[in-house]
Amino acid sequence: MMKKALTFAIFLLMLSSCQDFLNIEPQDQISKNQALSTLDGVDAAVIGVYSTLGVNDYYRQYFTAYPELAGNMQPNPAAAGSDGVVGNQSSIITTFREGNFFTIGSGYDDNNFDDFYAVLYNLLNQANNIIEALETLETDQEARRNSLLGEALALRAIAHFDLLRLYAQPFSFTEEGDHPGVVLAERPFEVTERPARRTAAEGYALVEADLLQAIELLGPNASRTTDRIWLTPAVARGLLARAYAYQGDWEGVIEQATAVINAGQVTLLNPEDYVDTWSEQQFNPEVLWYLDLQRFRNVDLTSSGLITSMARVVGVPLDPETPPFCIVTQDLLSRFEEGDIRRELYQEVEGQVYCSKYALQPNSISNFPMLRLSEIYLLRAEAFAALGQDALAQADYNLIHQRAVADAIPTTLTGTELQQEIFEERRRELALEGHLLFDLKRTGRSVERDDCLPANPNCDLAYPDYRFALPIPQSALNANPNLIQNPGY
Repeated sequence: MMKKALTFAIFLLMLSSCQDFLNIEPQDQISKNQALSTLDGVDAAVIGVYSTLGVNDYYRQYFTAYPELAGNMQPNPAAAGSDGVVGNQSSIITTFREGNFFTIGSGYDDNNFDDFYAVLYNLLNQANNIIEALETLETDQEARRNSLLGEALALRAIAHFDLLRLYAQPFSFTEEGDHPGVVLAERPFEVTERPARRTAAEGYALVEADLLQAIELLGPNASRTTDRIWLTPAVARGLLARAYAYQGDWEGVIEQATAVINAGQVTLLNPEDYVDTWSEQQFNPEVLWYLDLQRFRNVDLTSSGLITSMARVVGVPLDPETPPFCIVTQDLLSRFEEGDIRRELYQEVEGQVYCSKYALQPNSISNFPMLRLSEIYLLRAEAFAALGQDALAQADYNLIHQRAVADAIPTTLTGTELQQEIFEERRRELALEGHLLFDLKRTGRSVERDDCLPANPNCDLAYPDYRFALPIPQSALNANPNLIQNPGY
């Protein structure tokens, strides 16, 4: 498990793993300057940053699972004791229970969510080393250099954005977003530096600036294969549309989302293919960007081991004797009306409901959809509705909803009722893809649950509340006296 130090040793470790992915001979003893002295070396390092997105403590499992514990899933009573998990005191069970109960403390005792902090700042360290190297690297391949720089800037923006989502209250928490955000890593830190947290507004401004620059710099050199696992200008625009929604910059959302839609690079999944594409782990034509997780499979194709992933958390199990750690809640299932094809993605096994977006099978892992076209349409619908352009909002909403419910009558809702319905559609469409808690807090909505485990002391959580932001890990506070803890912890 990765822990708290942002050291060059970790950077070299990640560089080594990315070389493995490229089938390049590992070079464990080279210096940072040597590793990043050529475009090929920088290219390998950039792929190493992509690899960091896929670690267990980030998008492969815990970061995606954490926001869904606010209402779409909850700990599985049948999971304690399964697959080597001994009782309710294991760190895995504790992690999901405390996330669901909103009882996480700054000590993070036996809770794996504390690793977010180390993983994300490690990623920022990697990205900043690359950015710094590219600024002085002499080459006659300017287009390739620019594209690599664009990737590094976009990856840096993702890490800062995710830190803000985890450790800061939403942008709207104060009128100007001048409440505490996170430490911003705009360059490699010196060993002796102890930087303080900046404001949320400053954090979002950096995310915006990095993504805007990435949009201009990214080029064909970033697409090393035809697989949709690499950052492109359209992906960066989609990520920027998402970040603008978190700030309530609705004009910005519309501009970026419309550019993605008009680019026509992906198309919405046909209704007749929707369920099978997910449940059979097929390629999804509406995914703008997949996180490549195939390299995490065991080399031994006969391995019976289960890979840590969202499938291990809430996927439909092939073997009922090894249940996932969480189950789907009735709070989510009750939101699907009769005839909604998305309801077919939720299957009952041994009396508990799991999600077939993720297949829990031995030595199996599917690439994670980081950004889908359906989200882009719903972001634009949300923006149109917020600006009072109800007809345009209705059109985008209907496109997604009527795909799922064939005989659905086009919505005529307006105003706040339309905004609420778009929020509900987003919850149905993007369920268990890592959005719920973040969507609740950015829109100022409370956590309201009917389906809670009997021991849950916080089935409902009224917004605002200090627990909508995670505590800064105590180990980070101990290492940096200039850090301040989030109120309430």
